[in-house]
Amino acid sequence: MELRRQNWEAARRARQVIVEAYQAFNEVFGNRYPTPFFDEFMTEDAEAVLIGMGTVAQPARTAVRRLRQQGHRVGYVNLRWFRPFPTAELRACLSRFQAVGVIDRDFAHGAIDDGGVLLHEIRSCLYPLPRHPVTVNFITGLGGRDVSIADAIKMFDLTLQAQAAGVAEPPVHWIGVRE
Repeated sequence: MELRRQNWEAARRARQVIVEAYQAFNEVFGNRYPTPFFDEFMTEDAEAVLIGMGTVAQPARTAVRRLRQQGHRVGYVNLRWFRPFPTAELRACLSRFQAVGVIDRDFAHGAIDDGGVLLHEIRSCLYPLPRHPVTVNFITGLGGRDVSIADAIKMFDLTLQAQAAGVAEPPVHWIGVRE
């Protein structure tokens, strides 16, 4: 029990260590990272965003550029750290949007809505808000499969549909499954 408590305390201190490391980096290389936990791409006036981690960022950012050329107010949030989860920072960020599409490259068997692991963290993060953005989940890229620009555009389309409907129904979509 004591060892687990020490692990818990160390993990709680990790948040400040991450902040300090990014501050030191920014002092040397310029303010490249306003927040160490995630970055935002073209979200200033966005109504709907996708949020994901890792390799989904490039196709999502390209999709944002293309959809903005068509007049859609979309953006992308790229999560850098899953643990410690940046709850307060993401709550402030995501509360600005009407709809959030969560890209998961994993899923949780038997979890609520059979959604992805990131979905559950995002929903939990947003729960205390008086007004929640519509949240829709996308399971994609499993087994190392690429996530394409077309996949990202499809995820944006489904997120925008959920925004228009005011509800994500169904709450989880599998993208890129060969049928």
